[in-house]
Amino acid sequence: MKETALHSSRTATKRLVTIPMLAAVAFILQYLEFPIPFTPSFLKLDFSTLPALIGGLMYGPVAGVVIEVMKNVLHMLFKNTDGLIIGEVANVLAGSIFVVSAVLMQRLAKGKQGFLTGLAIGALLMTVVMAFMNAWFLLPAYAVLYQMPMEQLLSSFGADSVWSLILYGIVPFNIFKGAILALVAYPVYVKLAPRLQVRTVN
Repeated sequence: MKETALHSSRTATKRLVTIPMLAAVAFILQYLEFPIPFTPSFLKLDFSTLPALIGGLMYGPVAGVVIEVMKNVLHMLFKNTDGLIIGEVANVLAGSIFVVSAVLMQRLAKGKQGFLTGLAIGALLMTVVMAFMNAWFLLPAYAVLYQMPMEQLLSSFGADSVWSLILYGIVPFNIFKGAILALVAYPVYVKLAPRLQVRTVN
């Protein structure tokens, strides 16, 4: 009984240390962002979702979401220059959708195929959900907070309507982002799976 309690205590302590550590790594990776040609300038690609994905594989999807939130809180405190939180909200939503999908499918199928399926589903869901979130909330919120008419905001990105910006800019970006994250995440998963104590064979 004592050994079980001691093991549970050590596991909880390890979790409390590992999750903030992964969030810190994710925050650092956010600094290494770069633009993608032919997409809106406010969209930048980085690999800060990967530590959240690793945390999710280790401790479950909720841990992955917590890492996404912690990473963006740090970003808002130390890197956000305009004082707005819309970018952080968008990043949490996109990253959480991707991580939760991949982790849940890996746990359901318990193998490489399940993880690959989860990555694909995560990329698709991220693209669809972020398209509607931009149309209904994110872009209107930017216009309001910058005290700028929507038409002026859209014209600054060379778009004549909300959905043209989404369909020809934001959607391609998220598809590309999902594909790149999947291409990087899969070999990382295969390499780290024995240490994470998750199965790689169906």
